[in-house]
Amino acid sequence: MSNFSSATSRRRFVQWALGATVAAPLAGCSVLNGGSGSSGSSGGNSGGPVEKSNITLGILGTQGSVGAKLAEKYGYFKQQGLNVTIKPYAQGPQAVPALINGELDFAVINYVSYYQAIAAKTLDAKVVVDGDVATETSQAIMAKPDSGIRTAKDLVGKKVGIQASKSLAELLVRATLKDNDVDPNSVTYLPITFPNIPAAIKSGQLDAGVEVEPYLTTSEQKDGLQPVIKIISGSTANMPVTGYIATSKFIDANPKTVAAFQRALFTAQRDATDRAKVAEVLPELSGVDQATAALLNLDTFPTANNPAQLQRVITLLQAYGGMTAQLNAADYLVPTPQM
Repeated sequence: MSNFSSATSRRRFVQWALGATVAAPLAGCSVLNGGSGSSGSSGGNSGGPVEKSNITLGILGTQGSVGAKLAEKYGYFKQQGLNVTIKPYAQGPQAVPALINGELDFAVINYVSYYQAIAAKTLDAKVVVDGDVATETSQAIMAKPDSGIRTAKDLVGKKVGIQASKSLAELLVRATLKDNDVDPNSVTYLPITFPNIPAAIKSGQLDAGVEVEPYLTTSEQKDGLQPVIKIISGSTANMPVTGYIATSKFIDANPKTVAAFQRALFTAQRDATDRAKVAEVLPELSGVDQATAALLNLDTFPTANNPAQLQRVITLLQAYGGMTAQLNAADYLVPTPQM
């Protein structure tokens, strides 16, 4: 598998390129003041009033929440008759109890955790909006320049950091090894969080580790590490990462509210093709300054829900995550509304 030298040079050349797949939470919460907020406010293109206009959304400090921040900034929630209070969470699963007990109406969560919960029957919820899709440069295996690691075969017998056991990071490494005819069990997987992986590599605790933005870029800048192996490629190309979910109970009781929320988010995610607009929300989401944000690699942001795409996450879990449940992504996905 080819190394990342050309991709790294390209990123430094096009320093205006923006993106943020990060694991850090937002510094604080924010509220969109969009009108009176009384139940029954009219939503734009909704065909009638929404059932609930004051809603609370739990987000992550990751690229999967870019749509929410753009919808807030540009008034798309307000246009749909929604007053949205945004609450940050460090990890998506932390928001699940608040979602279940009604403190949150919607929440951003990584798909691996979501489908694991669905399979375990500990969560009755559906994906409302597909949040972000990884690209081949927004996640990668990092190592020291003199590590000797350049291909999947070079990972045999090595210690690799993977954020958490059975996380997307681990599944992507396992799939990459399998794609390159390497035994996925020939690597030692160590659960070390993204922010701590650079130090673990430098100390020798790890030989390599999976990184996402902004840690991918900051580990290059501050720690001298480099991306050595692509993990968003081949069978894992364009892999969905996170989505906005709501409980089935809330969806059934508030169909117009859900459709209005979807329209606001998908409108915002169309805006996310404009890097200048994404740049306006990246620093708050990623926790880095504007100059560093300009070096980060950007995910892509779907403008419609595609069950075939999300089925790939389930397939990945079944192949490498020990999932035995036969889930159909379409059964856990709210269709895209008329825009």
